[in-house]
Amino acid sequence: MDDYERRARLAPGLLALLPISVALAVLGLSKAPVVVSVLTALSLAGGPIVLAELVRHQGRKVQESLWASWGGSPTIQKLRLLQGGQNSLQREIWRKAVSSVTGIELASARSERANPTKADEAIDVAVGQVRNLTRDETKFPLVRAENRGYGFHRNLYGIRWTGRITALLVVLGVGAYMLWLANVEHQPAITLVNVLALLATAVCLVIWCVLPSPVRMKNAAERYTYELLQAAVVLAAEKAEPAPEGSP
Repeated sequence: MDDYERRARLAPGLLALLPISVALAVLGLSKAPVVVSVLTALSLAGGPIVLAELVRHQGRKVQESLWASWGGSPTIQKLRLLQGGQNSLQREIWRKAVSSVTGIELASARSERANPTKADEAIDVAVGQVRNLTRDETKFPLVRAENRGYGFHRNLYGIRWTGRITALLVVLGVGAYMLWLANVEHQPAITLVNVLALLATAVCLVIWCVLPSPVRMKNAAERYTYELLQAAVVLAAEKAEPAPEGSP
């Protein structure tokens, strides 16, 4: 896995499994032979890769639904001429840069009004080319960093119910274990270890109820969009620079 896959895809999946890991660790079960064998088998069978792909799939699904509710992807909204609430001067700079580096002419206001779907498609294709031109992390570190951040928040929101249900089940499981100790085994249920396990897993549940948010996802998308379009301006400026004297 590369850095993007680890941060944007694997990390949200591991956070969904965090309550289980916390409960096992606090209760002293993380080194049990059965647990170790299961974890080893999952690692050897490509468990992290499968987990990352499942997370990616859910993130893509929620992205489509949210983009539809937002009125299009953030990049399309930033480059539409008829989109309200935009800085017209900044938008014109970005549109010229995107057209310059991709060779794709974006629709005029009249064309946008006549065929908004086709105008959005032109923007989408052009932005896709800009993404390919900015994949060099050494040259565009901010673009790559914001892309990872957006991917993380998108995928985290995409699997929010998996994380919440998992955390809730673990909390209930720890509580049931404490009741079992008191009523069946006739052992003290309120011990430091058991209380820590219950509190730690409850904290995980609270995190899953608070952290995944469409607002955080949109803010991350806006930051990524800004850096991507600014990178297009840099590329356009480089393309416009005159060739050094004596060069072929």
